[in-house]
Amino acid sequence: MNKKILFLGRESVLWLGLDEKQKEIESKQSYSEEMSYVIDVMKKNSIDFKTHFFERGSDFSELLNIFKKSGADIVFSDFYSNLANGDKEKWIFDELEKLGIPHYLSSGDTMKLMYNKILCQKKLKSSGIEVLPFMSVDVNNFDSLDKFLKKHKKVILKPAQGYSSMGIAVFDDIDMAINHSRILKKDGIIIQINGKIYKIKVNDIIAEKFIEGKKEYQILIIGKKPEIYPVEVGIPLGKVYDEGMKEEHFSRDPVKSLDIYNNLIKLGKIILDTIGIRYLARIDVISDSDNNLYPIDVNGIPYLARINPNSGENASLTQIGKIYNRSYESLIMEILGLH
Repeated sequence: MNKKILFLGRESVLWLGLDEKQKEIESKQSYSEEMSYVIDVMKKNSIDFKTHFFERGSDFSELLNIFKKSGADIVFSDFYSNLANGDKEKWIFDELEKLGIPHYLSSGDTMKLMYNKILCQKKLKSSGIEVLPFMSVDVNNFDSLDKFLKKHKKVILKPAQGYSSMGIAVFDDIDMAINHSRILKKDGIIIQINGKIYKIKVNDIIAEKFIEGKKEYQILIIGKKPEIYPVEVGIPLGKVYDEGMKEEHFSRDPVKSLDIYNNLIKLGKIILDTIGIRYLARIDVISDSDNNLYPIDVNGIPYLARINPNSGENASLTQIGKIYNRSYESLIMEILGLH
């Protein structure tokens, strides 16, 4: 018997300043970005569901009433926070758990751990999983970063919070590394959507040893069982951490080495158990010249499921699914426990 699902979304940045009639038009125009192809899958498979879209900054005070009114058994949320600042920020998964509302995807604690790269790497390291040397950057005192760079020759700097690859850069010069860190902290990350400029605040910065001559892999974890799908990631020469680099430039291919494939499966299972991943996550892994594997990011963002499966942009489920003869639809149904 199918469960009735309440699908929770959040209004698009494209809707800010629009009246209700304009929002209706805008939502249709930006369907591939902000609604969700998960909805298409549920419609196609005659799944009983309702939808609700929260305003940015909502305190979720009506969440319990919305859930009860929907008559749903479980929630699928395609966002993780209300995007408010300071103590007004709320995580939807925390709020669901406080109210005892069942939901798909990982717990609030696991979501927040995956969101913070410093905390996540500390958790993996303390659990015996080998990670690359890393440190938190203090923008008021760069002595530690200077020592870290001298020791490792080349470092990669990236925002510690978030799931985006924006703001990432590689340095072998301390002055350039300091300048990049200061700009990130002062100006944040600037993005442009349909001609509108938005600023994303950067709270913390992580520095990590950069490995030359490496290979990169991704491990898709999906479903309650779960299924674990490793792939090799190809990045065009000269495009590594280029500011114009986007994930649609990546190629994803079968892992050529059986030993590495098996080790990636093993690593995925260990990380899954260590931080409590449920239903959906993508682990980014890097290898050195001796084929030692190091996890560099654990991404549990709900957006992994909703990205337009027909586009090349960040369509992890589609691209990885093709390698394993799994359609986008079947992977979404796997998450919902209905495959």
